[in-house]
Amino acid sequence: MGRVRAATGSTARPVRRALLLVVACLLIYNANLRETSSGDTAGMRLLPAIIVLEHRLSLDSFFRGYPPGQELPYWVQRASGHYLSSYPILPALLAVPVYALPVYLFGAESWAFVNLLSKASASLFAALSVLLVYLTIRRLTPDPPALRIAAVYAVGTSTWSIASQGLWGHGPAQLFLAAALYATLRADAGPRVFHAVGLATGLMVATRPGTALMALALLAYVWHRDRRAGCWSALLFATVALAVVWHNLATFGSVGGGYVELHATHATRHGVEGAFASPLGQGLLGLLVSPSRGLLVYSPVLLFAFVGMLLALAERRPPFYGYLAAGFLASLLMLAKYSVWWGGQSFGPRLPTDFLPALVVFLVPVLERLRRARLGQAAFASLFAVSVAVQVVGAFYYPSRRDVDWNTSPRDVDFAHERLWDWRDPQLLRLLANGPRPPGFGLPPP
Repeated sequence: MGRVRAATGSTARPVRRALLLVVACLLIYNANLRETSSGDTAGMRLLPAIIVLEHRLSLDSFFRGYPPGQELPYWVQRASGHYLSSYPILPALLAVPVYALPVYLFGAESWAFVNLLSKASASLFAALSVLLVYLTIRRLTPDPPALRIAAVYAVGTSTWSIASQGLWGHGPAQLFLAAALYATLRADAGPRVFHAVGLATGLMVATRPGTALMALALLAYVWHRDRRAGCWSALLFATVALAVVWHNLATFGSVGGGYVELHATHATRHGVEGAFASPLGQGLLGLLVSPSRGLLVYSPVLLFAFVGMLLALAERRPPFYGYLAAGFLASLLMLAKYSVWWGGQSFGPRLPTDFLPALVVFLVPVLERLRRARLGQAAFASLFAVSVAVQVVGAFYYPSRRDVDWNTSPRDVDFAHERLWDWRDPQLLRLLANGPRPPGFGLPPP
């Protein structure tokens, strides 16, 4: 009774559906024929090409001849005699297989070509995460509910509008979280499957350190289920973590790596003091219902996921749900305390994107309850349609020209924080008023 049981059904048909999901997602994610990210991803876009051509992990060749006294872009730092990405490099390493042959054949002299390859990499990571989310949900409930939940995750959330559109760390973090969830629910194949949870969560944290609390929750669940497997899983997690610490110490001279300097510049770049100085209530409300950053504004269908979380806890479902809820809620509170909870100049709720594979799991109890509730089904379908429409805006309208873009006009949102609460001029309405953006991959980072 304490274990999560696999959903019944034939295996061949779900595999075909999963593959079709991947293909459909790749087509949808690339339909706008653009790469949409920010300067945050500039180092990640360049680094795979440099790895292929020069076999190094620094951005030295790109910054060769850079004026010594000129301030560097925030996304690169000079340390240990090299120009290094300010952000974790794992997304770039994962993108190397996508870059390898095109860069070997055609080089990487054009930003348009580099942006095209980074978009291809990001959309692939996002599509693979959809596949693993679908397979995970099928361990809890059969089709068609599993397919519906996968669709919500794929096109009703920032998996589409953010993770698939640029080489952020969000896409790989989602992929590793989805892999960890799938491995967690495959314990019936043998305790050794649990070991993959340690590896996947380690790689997730290596990509996005802010996912550490979610990783600890999943590792705790593995320990709850099987002490021996829990030890091995923790060992694999620690191995990855130590490799990251060694890399950070060797390159930046600090355990925190490039984030140490990034956090030190919050006052000048975001108008805030310290890294975790946000009032908890303000940050939590902002993450959920800010008109220009709220998760439930940009993906209102996820309101059902929060209801499902309450149902899962109230119904005393298997411990998996409890550990997952603890990991998600702890992560949400951590983001709420983060001083830049709105994620800088971006589209909607960027920072919670990492945790969406876990959140959509809680749609399972809701859809089970809605099987005979027509009104509830209609409400779910309506909010899903609104959520998809919002993601379409993110994919095809964002960003507007800088002189009219919501993030920068009439005042930069990183300093005019009150604009995050302005219902008279929300980001979505401004994007619709400004109109869709034309296709193209040619823009260099700001």
